[in-house]
Amino acid sequence: MILLASSGGAFDGGFLTLVVALIAIFIIALFLIFLRKRTFPILNLILIRIFKGKYSFEYLEFFKKNDLRNPLNNCIRDEITLHFSVFYKRLKNAQEFSTTIPIEFKDIPFLTTYRKLVNDFGTPHCINIARFDKMRVKVVGYHETFHQKKMKSLFYFIENEFVMGEFVFSEARRMDPTQVLEALSKKYLNGQELTGDVFYITGPLGNILNFHDNGFFASVKYLYRGDDRINKILDNVFAHAHQNGQAFRKAMIQEELLNRF
Repeated sequence: MILLASSGGAFDGGFLTLVVALIAIFIIALFLIFLRKRTFPILNLILIRIFKGKYSFEYLEFFKKNDLRNPLNNCIRDEITLHFSVFYKRLKNAQEFSTTIPIEFKDIPFLTTYRKLVNDFGTPHCINIARFDKMRVKVVGYHETFHQKKMKSLFYFIENEFVMGEFVFSEARRMDPTQVLEALSKKYLNGQELTGDVFYITGPLGNILNFHDNGFFASVKYLYRGDDRINKILDNVFAHAHQNGQAFRKAMIQEELLNRF
């Protein structure tokens, strides 16, 4: 009798353990099923950060695709496509100039790689991303000052190559644009007086400068036009942008839908 009782107790204990284990597995399975939409993306994000880094295109695109807040600061609030399109459809009442001086952005050569820029300037203060069709586009920015006024220097990359630069003066209402105009005129136009709110300057190598002061902010953009491969990418998206160009509409829709933060 004693032996039978002992065996029965052992059996009951083992059976209970098995039941508890099955219940635990069932609960975990339910948890994964109900939370798989969050669990697996989070694991994917962790892997992207480990192998690509938190400043990589893939890491930032994860947040866009999953409608999550950008973990980094945005350089611009509107679409990246709009910053390029001003060179393909001239802004209203714009003046046109030409210069014999090569148009360059600061002392950073065009086609500089993203990695080299970060190595030289350090961690960016802000980042935006987009896609022009299948081409990856990234904007990185740094805070600077111009005559004691806040300014951002923005670097636009297509497939990690620097193709456009931009100075943004967000304090346009408190900044006298005369200083900016005088600096541009002195460098490119032999001191010719500039008084307009918007104008373009084309350089000897085809690079184009655009100045625009809309009353809220002023900006100076520098577009590189010296590489046939880059020109083809941009022309495919923007050359017919304002004639219902399919590539431009696709880029705008894609960027607008992904800009949820």
